[in-house]
Amino acid sequence: MGENTTAISCLRQAFERSLESRFPAYAFRLPGDSAFYWGACPAHELETLAGCTLPGEGREGFLFAPFDSGAFPSLFFPVKPVRAEAIDLEALNRCADSSVRADEGPMPVTDCDYPAYEQQALTLIGAMRRGELRKAVLSRTVTLRRPMLSDVELFLRLAAKYPAAFVSWVHLPGRGRWIGATPETLLDYDVRRLSTMALAGTRKAGTPGEWGTKEQEEQQIVADTIVAALERCGLDPVVGARFTKVAAQVEHLCTPVTVEGRLTDSQLNDILGALHPTPAVGGYPKEAAKVWIDRVEPHRRRYYGGYLGPVQADGMRLFVNLRCMEVDDGYVRLYVGGGLTAQSQPASEWCETEAKAQTLLSVING
Repeated sequence: MGENTTAISCLRQAFERSLESRFPAYAFRLPGDSAFYWGACPAHELETLAGCTLPGEGREGFLFAPFDSGAFPSLFFPVKPVRAEAIDLEALNRCADSSVRADEGPMPVTDCDYPAYEQQALTLIGAMRRGELRKAVLSRTVTLRRPMLSDVELFLRLAAKYPAAFVSWVHLPGRGRWIGATPETLLDYDVRRLSTMALAGTRKAGTPGEWGTKEQEEQQIVADTIVAALERCGLDPVVGARFTKVAAQVEHLCTPVTVEGRLTDSQLNDILGALHPTPAVGGYPKEAAKVWIDRVEPHRRRYYGGYLGPVQADGMRLFVNLRCMEVDDGYVRLYVGGGLTAQSQPASEWCETEAKAQTLLSVING
C-alpha cells in the first residue's frame, strides 16, 4: 500500500512538472500489471523515426507512432522507463526548456452528426459493393468540454477501471497530449517469441449467442491479412483458437497469432511495416483503404490508430492506440471507429461507435 501511494504521489508531481515546464514525457501501465512507469526527456532529445521503423538494436525507451506516418512523425523517447516510485523528481529539472512553444491552440471541432456519418458510411459501403475494398474502418470524433480533472487523474481512473488494458499518457509539447486504454496488442516480442492478435468485430459485452456473420467476416479478414503479412516476411505463424475478448463495455472477436524464435532488427522492421495499419484500424486492401479513409473522414486521425509502447534491449510491447483521447486544457476529444464491410448497416455501426465512446466517457464523467 505504501509503495503504491508513493508511486501515485511521484506520478502526480512528474505530470505537473512536464505540463508546467513543457517537456516531453510518457507514463503507462501494462495489461494485468499494477506498476506504473514513467519516462521524460528534453525536447531536443526526442527522436523522429522514418516511417514504420524501430529505433535500432539495443535502444531502450518509448515509441509513439501515428496512423499515417506520411502525415505525422513517429517519435521515440530515448529514455528507459522507470517505475513511478523511483522517479527522480530533481532530475526532471534538466528536461525543462523555456524555448519550447506552448501546446497548440484550442482544438477545432471535427465532430459529425448521424446524417453526415451515414453518408460517409454509405460511400465506403458502396465502394465495397463495387469490389474496390473488402473492409474499411470509419472513425469519428467526440469533442466535449473538459471536466475539472487533471491529466493524471484521468490516467489513474482509466488504469483503475480497465486492468486488462494498456493504459498510457503521452505529452508532446506543441503537438498535444494523448491518454488511452487500449485492448489491442500490435507486436509483443521477447527474443524467444513474437505475438500479435487479430481483434475485430464488436458487440455489447455479455451479449448471448453466436456472433453475427458480418462480425465474423470482418474479423476473419483481419486474421487472414495478418497471417499473410507474416508469411510474406518469410515467417511461419501459428494461429491460435478464436475467442471473445471483453474490453470494458464491449467485446471483440480475437485470434492470437505467434511466431517462434529469435528475429533480427531487419525482420522486426519488416514485420512492423507489414502489420501497420492492420485491417482492424485501416482496412483491406491496406493502401486502397487508406486512400478512401482520407477521402471520407472529415478529421485527421493523427495518433489515433497508430501504435505505442515500451522498447527494451531484449524486446518490445507495442499496442494499437485505440480507446484514446486527445486532451488540452479546455477540451477532450475522443476517437472511435468501427469496421465496415459490404453487409454493414450505418445505424448499427453508429451504435457501435457510441458503445466504444462509453469506455472513455464513463471515466471522464465519473
